[in-house]
Amino acid sequence: MNQSDPSGNQPKPPPTPVYVASEEAKAKARKFFDHAKKAAETKNYDYAIKLYVDGLAFWPDAVDEGLKPLRVAGTARRLDGGKASGFLAARQWPTNTKDPLKNLNSALYLFGFDPSSINYMELILQNASKARLIRTVAWISPVLAEAYNSAKKVAEAAFHASCQAMSDAADFAMALSEDKVSMDILQANIATADIWMRVHESSTDAPRARSYATGKMTIVKGKFDKAEGFQESLKDAEGQRELMDKDRPVLGVDRKAQMIASARKDWEAHRDVPAKLQNLVELMTKDEDETREREAIELLESEFKSNGHYAFKMKADDLRIKQAGRKRRELETRLRGDPSNAANQKELNEHRIAQNQMEIEIWSERQAHYPTDMRIKFQIGLRYLTARRFDEAIPLFQQAQVDGRTRSEARLYMGRCFFEKKFYPQAIETFRTTIAELETNSGPVALELNYWLGRGLEVTGEVAEAKKIYGYLIQLDYNYKDARQRLESLVAGN
Repeated sequence: MNQSDPSGNQPKPPPTPVYVASEEAKAKARKFFDHAKKAAETKNYDYAIKLYVDGLAFWPDAVDEGLKPLRVAGTARRLDGGKASGFLAARQWPTNTKDPLKNLNSALYLFGFDPSSINYMELILQNASKARLIRTVAWISPVLAEAYNSAKKVAEAAFHASCQAMSDAADFAMALSEDKVSMDILQANIATADIWMRVHESSTDAPRARSYATGKMTIVKGKFDKAEGFQESLKDAEGQRELMDKDRPVLGVDRKAQMIASARKDWEAHRDVPAKLQNLVELMTKDEDETREREAIELLESEFKSNGHYAFKMKADDLRIKQAGRKRRELETRLRGDPSNAANQKELNEHRIAQNQMEIEIWSERQAHYPTDMRIKFQIGLRYLTARRFDEAIPLFQQAQVDGRTRSEARLYMGRCFFEKKFYPQAIETFRTTIAELETNSGPVALELNYWLGRGLEVTGEVAEAKKIYGYLIQLDYNYKDARQRLESLVAGN
């Protein structure tokens, strides 16, 4: 894979962006954006999208002023019943010319009329990267990663191209010392590579893409966190080699043993520095070797008992959760290979119950140490929901919703609990209000909220509205859960 080398070698002087908006161009763009905002407020979404795109032609990396509101207007239009642009629009707005700026503007127009289209997101990413519009890349990359995460199947070539485009843009941002922009792009790059590895398990390029991205992230984060710069903290070439090798997904047996031995020696010489043990544990558990993982857990628990640092206990428990999850996936794979095997099904069911109970105990212990952390309450609530302990889960989700980081998901699962208890009016109201407060109605949380709203409406006899919700879902994802089958059943029953 032709990713850029994050080894720390000095890059060549970066080429300049294809286009930099002048102050005059920005002023022209703002006029279009102002008119677009007014058009969107009157629900004239088609005109608003055209105005936003016209403004972006003058200022293509206007993230807050143009790109974000374009996406909001496009999503509102689809929710209002608007359809994606057709074949003629695609011909009028070509995306395959030699001019990346022209291609980008066309892709933005088509995206405005179909903001859930992965194809248009990819076109925006590719052309923004070619034009070296790093802020546009930083905006679209996490949007695309989220879309990949909820997609049923994505071709490996698409992952390859997207990771390459993100990597190229990150290189350019790094060369300009745009550390925050670099980090935003690389986070999405890593997330995309993770999804790639999950979807295409046999891929050799996916781990390599992730390794390059994490290597660059290490460099950027070091520069971002330390005023003196990352390179100044590396006093010798071996130190840099250790750092880069640490992020490689695959290491030779000898090199791996050498690094673990070096880290162990370093920790034993500095037992009062927690980061030394954390570094050793990370190296020991990198390749999911069960024996080394057990040893790492023992080291962490021993250190916790001797000095009382709860972070060591948390890390040990995280490893236990990781091991249990790995075992569950192995059992699921075995069952998929022999779905009629009752013994395999029984073993999987028992493991799931035991894993869930173990995780309840772990997260409950953490709550005792961090009683004001709403994210911990959210995690316990999830496991109570899995165990069908709805009366215990609901209060935890109610508390967790005050944290903006877990608000939407906490309300989703609170509504699920109401639904399971047959408190259908409360479930429907929870789903409705949460959907109304979302910034965008795309992504896995929004899809699931709409799905369960449809389920609630269906069970309470509000068939017309349930059909509308299911119809909207299959427009976004034709095979989302059983929305299509439920819609077909409702249509057949009239």
